[in-house]
Amino acid sequence: MVYLIAFFISFLTWQCEATTVERFSLHQLATQSEQIHVVTCLESSYEYADGQPITRYKFAVTETIKGPPNAHITLHLPGGIIGAFESRIAGMPTFSIGSQDVLFLTAPNRAGFAWPMGLGQGAFQIRLDGNDAPRVYQRLNGLTLHDRAAKPAPEIEPVQGSELASFLQRVRSLSKSNDSAQ
Repeated sequence: MVYLIAFFISFLTWQCEATTVERFSLHQLATQSEQIHVVTCLESSYEYADGQPITRYKFAVTETIKGPPNAHITLHLPGGIIGAFESRIAGMPTFSIGSQDVLFLTAPNRAGFAWPMGLGQGAFQIRLDGNDAPRVYQRLNGLTLHDRAAKPAPEIEPVQGSELASFLQRVRSLSKSNDSAQ
């Protein structure tokens, strides 16, 4: 009985994990990311690399807003399922085949792969609302966002549920303003 109770307590604790990261505004995401793409997830597979489980996602790129244009991109993100074991990093976005997203990506890491900036902050899922209008929602599950300053910066505007066309227009404008400033 004691073992059963301990198992359920450990299971509940595992489900409540979170990762704390610095909050990024849309301006920061658009100007600091190396690449911004509108994508559709085509494939998802689990691999074991350098002693760690990873999930490999292949995306079709429907629009490139920033960075080199590519027909496809591949992300290798930590976590995944190997055999009977599942490893996840709280806050790391996961994607389903067919899901559509706007991805704000970092420069490639030492292994040569980019990640979404700020974990789930850099992945905006595109979903249809009740009127079949596409809207964007950050993939923030498992994330606790920390503001660097004591008070949130005024440029941090809510973006959850923004209409896709106006969101993309803002992102294009912000990324272009950064290009012209350099």
